[in-house]
Amino acid sequence: MLRWVLDHVRGSRCTEIVVVVGEAADRVAEEARGPGVRIVVNERYAEGMGTSLAAGIAVLGPECEAGVVVLGDQPCVTAGAIDALIEAHRRTGKPIVASRYGTVAGAPTLIGRVLFPEARGLTGDSGGRLLIQRHPDLVEEVLLAPSAAIDVDTPEEFARLLAAMEEGSPPSSA
Repeated sequence: MLRWVLDHVRGSRCTEIVVVVGEAADRVAEEARGPGVRIVVNERYAEGMGTSLAAGIAVLGPECEAGVVVLGDQPCVTAGAIDALIEAHRRTGKPIVASRYGTVAGAPTLIGRVLFPEARGLTGDSGGRLLIQRHPDLVEEVLLAPSAAIDVDTPEEFARLLAAMEEGSPPSSA
């Protein structure tokens, strides 16, 4: 599943790929290795998603104008969806571009350089959602297909996703 996600990121306009690993770091890093991928180990992963986001943002170079946070358990986020976030950032200048699925805003999320210092200080399970809550005036939203919201947390959900894909039906939930 992680390879699918990385293939979508590679197909997007992203110029650098940082994969943050925590639990099972060696196994996940082995799956993630490939062209253009830099692995970062988050020793504080047990404290929550915010520390992983902070670890990834911390290694981005000064030439990086924004980071797109893509979750490894959302295999239906396409390169086109990622590019839509980048385009919205370039068009509006907003430093946060969130994905919108109906009534829910979430990942993937673009975070602009102006918010990197704050993002590097994230802790707990807040992730980019806390930045969205703190700065609603700095947020642009991009409507994505409902399938992009699918996150796969169990082997059973992964099996359902594979079955839907093999049947040629668009996945609606994992």
